[in-house]
Amino acid sequence: MVSNAATYTAQRAVTTTRRFFVRRDPPVWPFVWRGLLSALGLAALAWFALSPFARDWVETAVRQQTRADLDAAGLQWVDVEVSGQNVLLSGRPPQAGAGERAVQLAWASSCPTWIGPQLCAVDVQGRFATAAAPPPPAAPPPPAKVEAAPTPAPAARIAAVACEQALAGLLSGTRILFASGRAEIRSDSNALLDKLAAAARGCPAKVRIEGHTDKLGTEPFNQALSTARAAAVRDALIARGLAPDRLIAEGFGTTRPRADNASASGRAANRRIELRPLD
Repeated sequence: MVSNAATYTAQRAVTTTRRFFVRRDPPVWPFVWRGLLSALGLAALAWFALSPFARDWVETAVRQQTRADLDAAGLQWVDVEVSGQNVLLSGRPPQAGAGERAVQLAWASSCPTWIGPQLCAVDVQGRFATAAAPPPPAAPPPPAKVEAAPTPAPAARIAAVACEQALAGLLSGTRILFASGRAEIRSDSNALLDKLAAAARGCPAKVRIEGHTDKLGTEPFNQALSTARAAAVRDALIARGLAPDRLIAEGFGTTRPRADNASASGRAANRRIELRPLD
């Protein structure tokens, strides 16, 4: 009995269990399904980008942001038209340089996107109206026949020439300075006005104060600005003791340029005040 038990135990100890592992490939469908999901997502994105909804969304964002930036800068007079990301600005500028400022603000407008703020417009055009030209003045009536004026005395003519040379000499190396786009005389021109007043007292007759501007801005604006600046100089000379009936202020706008308006130095030379004695 003991011998049989030992034999059974020995046989059990040397018995080996063999297990076979069979490799099976995973099914194809899960990978195909994931690929289809990505393709469907790209197709949906492409459909949205090509649909009218995307264009309307982009145009609305560009229009609203551009409008908000212009209103914040006080440019409510500007009309905004948007086609895609192309912006067209129109309207009537109230003063010179206002249209250029509106275009610069439209270029700088930033719109929110999925990747952060980006420039709203890819192209900005400005088509601004100009003020209507004033009607031509009516033809003056034929002059009445008058007796010929007597020839000025030589002494008076010599005094007029000396006065003109003195005034021109004072303005040859400098000029009366004004606030940009306004008729307010700057305080650093007070010393020059004092010298001009002293020279004008020696003129034998009236003195005409002429205002001139460059070509920036509209013609009506420049005409009004030159007239206002000439009047401001006349008031400054009256305040320095000259009789009002001896001073005449007249603006010539851009009609008498001294240099080419294409350069900054030429435009600076054209913005000037001149004093001329009248016979």
